[in-house]
Amino acid sequence: MRTVFVFTALVLFSFALRAQEVSVYSVKNGKGDLITVSADTLNMGEIYLDDLSSEHGVLLINLTNSGKKPLLIRNVTGCCGTNIKTWSKAPVLPGKQSEIRVEFRIEPKPQRISRTVTLESNALGKPIIKLHIVGLVMQRRQANELVL
Repeated sequence: MRTVFVFTALVLFSFALRAQEVSVYSVKNGKGDLITVSADTLNMGEIYLDDLSSEHGVLLINLTNSGKKPLLIRNVTGCCGTNIKTWSKAPVLPGKQSEIRVEFRIEPKPQRISRTVTLESNALGKPIIKLHIVGLVMQRRQANELVL
């Protein structure tokens, strides 16, 4: 009985993998810099206070439909002051891309950045994707400052 259950679970899992897939393949901030993408986390890295501008809170998330059927992005939401400015309401055809523009304000003080963007789509196996945006705003160290 257990073997049948495991086999059935594996078959269903393989169908889910072959269904619609959404791949986040690149993210750019407002300056056009690429941001590291690791799984469902977008890492903005370290941002120094003296370099901080309003462009640091602008991200362009490019999605690629790597499935075989049109991908419908039903809804995109952001948490805690994260605004979703634009996203395609039209179906994303297989092999094609779609762009989501995300904006949020980064206060000019040392802090950790932690935001979430949620995508709802018709993707089988994973219709809801949560993308976590992380980073660190910090003071630049002086040349003569010791780190203990």
